[in-house]
Amino acid sequence: MTRHTPDGRRWRFLINHGTEPVPLPEPAHDLLTDAPVAELPPGGCAVLRMA
Repeated sequence: MTRHTPDGRRWRFLINHGTEPVPLPEPAHDLLTDAPVAELPPGGCAVLRMA
């Protein structure tokens, strides 16, 4: 799910229910780990600040 504000900021909420890593469509910053992320690990979750 993607949420956005009127000024253009966007956040994407992701959960990987699978057993394999899932590459993200674009690099982003994970607010849960405070680190850049390019893929979601198996069973992982992330809240991404989109560029």
